[in-house]
Amino acid sequence: MKTSVRRLWWVGILALAGCLTGAPEPAKEDAPTVTRSIECRWASGRLRIDGKIDEKSWVDAMTIDHFVVFWEKRKARTATEARLLWDDRYLYFSAIMDDADLYGTVKERNGMTWYDDVFELFFKPSVDKDNDFPLQYYEFQVNVLNTQLELFMPSRGAGGYNRFAALTKLGMESAVQLRDKRDTVNDYRDKDKGWTVEGRIPWTAFKAAGGKPKPGDKWRFALCRYDYSVAFERPDLSSTAALTVPDFHHYEDYNELVFIGPKE
Repeated sequence: MKTSVRRLWWVGILALAGCLTGAPEPAKEDAPTVTRSIECRWASGRLRIDGKIDEKSWVDAMTIDHFVVFWEKRKARTATEARLLWDDRYLYFSAIMDDADLYGTVKERNGMTWYDDVFELFFKPSVDKDNDFPLQYYEFQVNVLNTQLELFMPSRGAGGYNRFAALTKLGMESAVQLRDKRDTVNDYRDKDKGWTVEGRIPWTAFKAAGGKPKPGDKWRFALCRYDYSVAFERPDLSSTAALTVPDFHHYEDYNELVFIGPKE
């Protein structure tokens, strides 16, 4: 019997023995998990937008740290810890991001900030069928230089950034802090720690969608991130949503955001 035939014969015998004895198959790597439903809790006190994330309200917020590259079935290469809050006037957001190579060049408001290290928020409010823009959604970005991008999209097919960047002004405020005093932006030769963003969006920004939600209302949303690094072959695109395609605008896969009202 030739060696190759003998090897195949033994493989067959071992496979049959495994079936008879109930031997387990080798474990497969599980796809990254995401939390489908997120609570946006009520801000219990005043929040100062300074990028420090040090108020008690942030401690009470739900932690969102499952940033994944779902279409590649893997976790993000760098960690992100985000939070959302709301009150009568604003929707608040914060994110603490690990980043060993801070990179940012866009300084013009509503510029193409996705070519930098950037934190992104997408919201698709629940709207009734009679709404003038039933396919509307919103996009907000803040890059590592604290440059802001805010867009109202009547629909995905209406023209996108090129049409609406110059037309949109929604009133978002934000602040950015670098993690360590030795961190530098745009020096690829050093090793940075990361950066933090904190911001708020007035409910007037969502006027076309009915403005401020009510306790119990549910929206679709996704938090996303572009992370450029000299250590990566290409920028790392990650999201809290289980996106089945590499497209942050694919709101069919977004998380559910549930607005929790103030405690009695």
